[in-house]
Amino acid sequence: MFDKSIIKKFTLLYIIVGFSSLSLIGFYSYFKAKAALNFRAIEQLNTVKSIKKSQVESYFKNLKDSIYNLNTLNAILLDTLHTEGIGKTGEVYLVDETYTILTPSRFYSHSGIKAATKSVKAAFQNKSGHWVAKDYRNVKSLASFGKLDIPQHNWVIVAEIDYDEAMVPIKNLRNDLIFVSIVFLILILSIAQVITTDIILPIMKFKNSAVKIGKGDFDAKVDIKTENEFGVLATSFNQMIDDIQKNTVELLEEKTKRISALYDGQEFERHRISRDLHDGLAQQLIAVKISLENLINRNEMHNKEKVNQIKAQINSSIDELRKISYDLAPAGIMDFTIENALQNLCNQVKNNTGLPVDFSAFGNFSPLNQRTKIYLYRIVQEALSNTIKYAEASQIHIQLTETPTHIVLMIEDNGKGFDFNWANLGLGKGLINMRERSILLNGTFDVETLPEQGTTIRVKINKDQDASKN
Repeated sequence: MFDKSIIKKFTLLYIIVGFSSLSLIGFYSYFKAKAALNFRAIEQLNTVKSIKKSQVESYFKNLKDSIYNLNTLNAILLDTLHTEGIGKTGEVYLVDETYTILTPSRFYSHSGIKAATKSVKAAFQNKSGHWVAKDYRNVKSLASFGKLDIPQHNWVIVAEIDYDEAMVPIKNLRNDLIFVSIVFLILILSIAQVITTDIILPIMKFKNSAVKIGKGDFDAKVDIKTENEFGVLATSFNQMIDDIQKNTVELLEEKTKRISALYDGQEFERHRISRDLHDGLAQQLIAVKISLENLINRNEMHNKEKVNQIKAQINSSIDELRKISYDLAPAGIMDFTIENALQNLCNQVKNNTGLPVDFSAFGNFSPLNQRTKIYLYRIVQEALSNTIKYAEASQIHIQLTETPTHIVLMIEDNGKGFDFNWANLGLGKGLINMRERSILLNGTFDVETLPEQGTTIRVKINKDQDASKN
């Protein structure tokens, strides 16, 4: 069924293209020839009318009195010396102001024929010209008309020929064009049949193979041994199948690594929070509890110095709680700007570790959405944590920059660096978590490092992609 539909489509395409081309050429030639023939016939009529008009007017000028001879006028109008070429239906006649034809009609034997036609009426209005209009027989004709300049007589002269007779040559041309078009269509159909037969089998093989690949069958290769374009395409197609199979395996492995990194990161964060609560806040609260119990047992509640010591311990616990809370959801991002939040983070690291952390920001980051701000913050937080734990650096530089199209985050340290390889990277360094956050922002994540040469991390986020998620 599919084979037949493809053949039909290709055949129909060739027919449409061929017929359209022939039609355009045919119609152009037909109308060009028709216009030329029409112009030639009108020119002939205008010439005949002008000659006969001049002869009739000359005849009346030479009359010694106002009495004219109708037979002489008929002889002038029927003289074939100057009317040759107006065909079997062509005639020249005179009409008086009562719209009566004065000269014999070529088509009727009786006299008194009325000719109140469009051409006659226009001539009586002192108009002179030519057009296609109905004659006194109500037959479509080419007409040339004008008013006679004869003293004492209000007459007009009309030269006409049936439109069908004038267009006989163009009808013959039309029939010739139709015949040639049929011959060309037969030729096109023959070519279409040959071409579609030659290409339909390879196309079907590619189609069947693509369907099987879509279902996960990577053994569905195309068996085409020819040396033409289809053979080259088949070789490339089969190579593409091998690449897809290889990439699919790698993607599955990468997906597994990402999921593993996500869960490991969550567990690591839980352990860190648990450790901070146990080793920090919990111990401080226990100390406050013991101090308060001792104060009560010794009945020293009136001792302001010891009460103030307990208050100081409580304030220290509150500060520890705020620190843990800030690490979980930094208030600077929610309430202020990403620049302030990162500056506060750098100050906190500097105060806690004594490690110089230099931060600078260039640009307007207020349009960034909340998700982007939090992810950038977490990337910096993770990078600082890695540097403190592993890099043995004496200086850290962090720079946030806005370009016309991107937001760029740079984190540099002068630490000991390491041999960087994504395939053999341990999760402890947190680089995978940073890269995952960058990917979730539709950004790029690059690492430049060598042993004893420090480390540079670069995150680049497209501003348009970020704005689309606001």
